[in-house]
Amino acid sequence: RRRVHGDLIRTLQVQMIARVAAASAVRAATVAAARAASTSTSTKGFKVAVAGAAGGIGQPMSLLLKQLPQVSELRLYDIVNTPGVAADLSHIPTRAKVSGFAGKDKAVEAFAGCDVVVIPAGVPRKPGMTRDDLFNTNASIVATLADAVAKACPNAFIAIISNPVNS
Repeated sequence: RRRVHGDLIRTLQVQMIARVAAASAVRAATVAAARAASTSTSTKGFKVAVAGAAGGIGQPMSLLLKQLPQVSELRLYDIVNTPGVAADLSHIPTRAKVSGFAGKDKAVEAFAGCDVVVIPAGVPRKPGMTRDDLFNTNASIVATLADAVAKACPNAFIAIISNPVNS
């Protein structure tokens, strides 16, 4: 019974984090629309990428982003398993077209021309790992992704949601 209760709490925490992240992505897209100030962008919709889309936060966040009417294209990127997540999300009947990209060499391709890039990528804290260790590990992952974003879509808004969030 305690295990079930703990699993439920973890599930609710993941859903809450994903909802907050999706709301942040929508706000970023809205700001991007205001900045672009063109009617063609607002009617066309936004191209949004999720880096870390196969992870525990990336999957539910991608699901929430897929349901937003402002998103016309959703590009999912991770090191592994992303095509499966993309296939699952593509069955949801919304206007957003879903594409999956897997592998370190596909990051630039995944982010090409995106208006918003959300990065929930990183590793969770493991037993015995200090906050500094976690920060250094996830900082290198985010730096690599930020470099790919700079090459593929330099004007995109970037939302970073990687642990430790408050560092």
